[in-house]
Amino acid sequence: MRITEEKTLYSQKWALLKEARFLDTHGEEHSWTFIERTNNQKAVVIVPITEVSKSLILIRQFRVPFAREVLEFPAGLVDQGESAEQTAVRELLEETGYRGVIEQVGPEVSTSAGITTETVTMVHMRVEEEPSSTQNLEGAERIEVLKVPAAEQGAFLDQMIDEGLILDAKVYVYLQEHRGG
Repeated sequence: MRITEEKTLYSQKWALLKEARFLDTHGEEHSWTFIERTNNQKAVVIVPITEVSKSLILIRQFRVPFAREVLEFPAGLVDQGESAEQTAVRELLEETGYRGVIEQVGPEVSTSAGITTETVTMVHMRVEEEPSSTQNLEGAERIEVLKVPAAEQGAFLDQMIDEGLILDAKVYVYLQEHRGG
């Protein structure tokens, strides 16, 4: 496979709609449309666990593409000159009011390789039992913070599925792997 041409079809503040023309393994030409973050901006996803009770902090956020709420980990875009770690601390505080200590930083991973070039860095943080400040949300954000005790994560997942809530794949996998604490 070989990319022969790439062009931007549409550009806006946060994302580009792009088309790549490529030759397949038989030498036939095809095109593929995908989304790229403007300036290939990176993102972080934060996995916050409380220090004492080992509760998971999640967010329920209204997402325009679905026109409804999605269950997610706190996350955000890495600003110019900022590290993934700095972004994680900033975004966690802004979205949830929680402060924490970074325990592990993963590699950049793809979010949905068939439709976007976006990568995220997973940052695991140990956080206080309660938020230390109020959320500092942007006008386009509507976020509810959820604290899910370790022993209740399996039942919580089942409840969210029964409610028909859209689950971010990373949250689903985490909760499936941590059923029952």
